[in-house]
Amino acid sequence: MADEDLKFARGDLASVMAAHSHVAEWVRDFENKYGSRPIYYGPLDRDAKKQRPLNLIYITKEPVFVHIYEPPADEDGGGQVLWFGLEPQLNEEEENIRRDLVETLLQEAPTAPTFTTDSEFETILGQMIDRYTILDSEANIGTRRRGRMWEMIGLEDKRVVVSEAQRDRLRYIIVRDLIKNGPLETLLSDEMLEDIHSVGLKHIHMDHKVFEMVTSNIRFRERDILARYLRSMSERIGRPVSDNNPIIDGALLDGSRINIIFSDDVSMLGPSFTIRKFAEETISITQLIQWGTMSSQVAAYIWLCLEYGMSVLVSGETASGKTTTLNAILPFIDHNVKIYSAEDTPEVKVSHKIWQRLVTRTSKNEDSSVEMFDLLKAALRSRPRYIIIGEIRGVEGATAFQAMQTGHPVIATFHASSIVKMIQRFTGDPINVPIRFFDNLNFAIFQEVTETNGNLVRRITGVDEVIGYNKHSDGVLTRGMFEWDPIKDKHYFRGMFQSHLLENKIAAQAGFANKRDVYDEMLRRASALDRMVDRNLTHYDDVFGLLNIYYNSGWETFDKAVDSWVSQKDR
Repeated sequence: MADEDLKFARGDLASVMAAHSHVAEWVRDFENKYGSRPIYYGPLDRDAKKQRPLNLIYITKEPVFVHIYEPPADEDGGGQVLWFGLEPQLNEEEENIRRDLVETLLQEAPTAPTFTTDSEFETILGQMIDRYTILDSEANIGTRRRGRMWEMIGLEDKRVVVSEAQRDRLRYIIVRDLIKNGPLETLLSDEMLEDIHSVGLKHIHMDHKVFEMVTSNIRFRERDILARYLRSMSERIGRPVSDNNPIIDGALLDGSRINIIFSDDVSMLGPSFTIRKFAEETISITQLIQWGTMSSQVAAYIWLCLEYGMSVLVSGETASGKTTTLNAILPFIDHNVKIYSAEDTPEVKVSHKIWQRLVTRTSKNEDSSVEMFDLLKAALRSRPRYIIIGEIRGVEGATAFQAMQTGHPVIATFHASSIVKMIQRFTGDPINVPIRFFDNLNFAIFQEVTETNGNLVRRITGVDEVIGYNKHSDGVLTRGMFEWDPIKDKHYFRGMFQSHLLENKIAAQAGFANKRDVYDEMLRRASALDRMVDRNLTHYDDVFGLLNIYYNSGWETFDKAVDSWVSQKDR
């Protein structure tokens, strides 16, 4: 949460209302209708779930706020948690001004400065809005002289007089619609939302990190408007949707994943879409340790494996946090090597200096399409240290195993809840990896979403090593290294003095004369990670920076840096 979001103290709803007229208007209308006033909670945390009655407002990204309300059982909507997005609104006069401003901005766009990022575009757009509006407090000062100046620079009849509050509202709405996500901006600005579900013209539902399933006040009222919006969004992400191509997957500007089902004859209740939100800041490995997703020993084991070129699959059910874990473990790879990623939807985030990032391309012309299989074939000629596949779904899985066979370590996500099911899926249709090739994979991480102490949490439930193919049983030998105890919510290392990877593959590469010394090395790394967690070094850039010291200056320098590092949050 940015510092500016903390300027309103918890409980000080009056200050929020004074600063934001749209919040004040909403609160007054709500109070008149329901007879109760919400409290201002500030930035949301998991303790908000204990609030009773559940009637609170929290900030997402100023000027956007959210009102959470659980109606009593005897009221309309009782039994569900309601989510109201509060953002600046335009009245009819301001809407007319907005249309004229947008038309002027589009006319002037060819002569505007060039930009390369959305933030640069937003700055330029803000400057243009300021140029074509004048505050009412200034409008009567030197009118005659100003009029001549406008004529000289060609702005006669193009500037409109507005109040400062009106200019702020106009700027928000224009930037929201031209650069950001239009009517979905309030949803996408809320970091507490995980999945957004829109079906036809129904109210949009969301999976909330604190309140679980919530119902929003946002819906599309006409199918034509919904269809135009989805066409526009799909074009912006480079994957146009149509009746001939009704199902697409893509990534929004903030990295969130979107699936659109467009055609009415496919989606019977009207065009629908699902957005899987990702945190704007990449989650670090120490953050996952702090949350209990994994232990420091699990992380240290993964660190050793990735440093020494082991292939791994992060596996689990939908929404179990596979991609988050995959991104969190990537800084464990040597920072001086090349990484190659191949994805259908860009979700992998790599901070290494040499990163070749490729995505598939769909086209009506088959010769112009670029499939995952094509990207993986190209990877084998690109000589990377690691090949990262966002998600293995089909026949590209066989190519991934071929890459492992040729000495290219692979990291990928996969849908399977156990090592047995993983092997079954890989060796069956449509992937069809011969079972004797399966020992090219070194280990697998299994993750799931579960309930602990009344909260939904994500946990690594097991880590399994692949030892080898047994021709006598025509099966794959595996061994569990870590397991999670759901009662104690604790991870246990079951692989002490039993790890095939640590003793027979990594110890020799690491130069240990006694191969069992590798366990001491794992515990040393776990201790360093614990110290980082204790010092609240959970920002992704902090973790990457410290590991960069390790890979460029060695253990001793890294070890000292852990104790002296100034957190990104404190800089």
